[in-house]
Amino acid sequence: MNALIEILIGLVLAIAGVGMLVVPELALFREALITVILGVIPVVVLLVAAVFLMIGVSDMKAGKEEELEIETDREGE
Repeated sequence: MNALIEILIGLVLAIAGVGMLVVPELALFREALITVILGVIPVVVLLVAAVFLMIGVSDMKAGKEEELEIETDREGE
């Protein structure tokens, strides 16, 4: 897409979002938005925690494999 069109779409969506939060008749929308945000935060935290746990386990395995490789090289000499 053209960069100007993307900027225009972004501005229109930003204005629409701010308008939804400011217009007093949309209090129901704000309450629903707060409910969704409060429900999503724990899920995102759990997903990030899972990613960090997988990275940590992978690093530990790589470290053990590296130590094993160094030991086999020492024994071979």
